Amino acid sequence: MTIYLNRKCVRLLMALLITVPCVAEAVTEGQHEGHKSMTGVVITKGNALSVKTPDGATYQVNENASRRHGHEPFKDGDEVTLVLDENNTVIDLHRKGEEGKHTFVSGKLVHLGQMEKQVKLQTPEGEKVFPLAKQEIKTKGIDEGTLVTVELNEAGAVIDLHRAN
Repeated sequence: MTIYLNRKCVRLLMALLITVPCVAEAVTEGQHEGHKSMTGVVITKGNALSVKTPDGATYQVNENASRRHGHEPFKDGDEVTLVLDENNTVIDLHRKGEEGKHTFVSGKLVHLGQMEKQVKLQTPEGEKVFPLAKQEIKTKGIDEGTLVTVELNEAGAVIDLHRAN
């Protein structure tokens, strides 16, 4: 059995395929491929807390971030696991043995708040808004309308944002 399509139907079908935005949502747990985990010990450096790793590197820690995640603030001598993004910025920190479970959500970037610390995505379930854990996340230079994946920590805050694969 042969099906014949006239030229108008083919053009209409092609126009629909080209103009319909590609929007998807993928929720998984794990770690982004550009991130690395390492262990270290919390130390006091000046008036701030830092984490010293076995290779001698030191990373500054924000005490308020622990409170926002519902954790007790870290103190000198605590053994921790930290997650670094591709720029070697600490994006997550947990006591050793209490690994975090991150969620990844993909969708079309609707808005990356200039004044508000939030990201709005269009997903198959509708628009979703997620708070930003850090203001620096907004400086990645990704245009609105781009298909992106956000990484959420346990508190549901965006700790990283990348173009979707």
